[in-house]
Amino acid sequence: MIAPLVAALGLWLAPGQDAATTRPAPVAIADPTRADTLLAAFDPLIGKTWRGASITAENVVDEVRFERTAGDKAIWSTHSAAGGAYTGDTLIVFDRDTGGLVSFYATSGGFYTTGTVKVLGPGRFEFEQQVHGLDGIEAVRAQTTFEDNVYRIRSQHLINGAWVETGGFDYRPID
Repeated sequence: MIAPLVAALGLWLAPGQDAATTRPAPVAIADPTRADTLLAAFDPLIGKTWRGASITAENVVDEVRFERTAGDKAIWSTHSAAGGAYTGDTLIVFDRDTGGLVSFYATSGGFYTTGTVKVLGPGRFEFEQQVHGLDGIEAVRAQTTFEDNVYRIRSQHLINGAWVETGGFDYRPID
């Protein structure tokens, strides 16, 4: 079962090697501490569930949780807004080609985003995302801050070629 999968993925085994015991060599990162340093900026948020109220829409509440995943080499967050009416998952990883962080966001709305995450400090980030599969919105920018145990997000959407302020959330940790 594993050998056909390995072959389908374009991985080859030398004669006498078994797919179950053969592991790919670790990928060399030019500066492995850079990846760890960038991902560590998420540490104030990790392992907690955060609840936030929309600053523009009445009675819209979002909950988000951040975790380390992939052997601590990635950040995974999942969120649920409006009691689960809208959900999304984000995966953030180090990109050795650029030396920065990239993110992938999948939604229950049937669209997704891809882009970069610029680390400004612990809990502070700028997201630049291209939107795929959502008519009318081309891109999203978001800035986050983390101060006094409040995680804030403010966002803008590129709509018909113009950046529009679209609100955000103020999150606090919950039990």
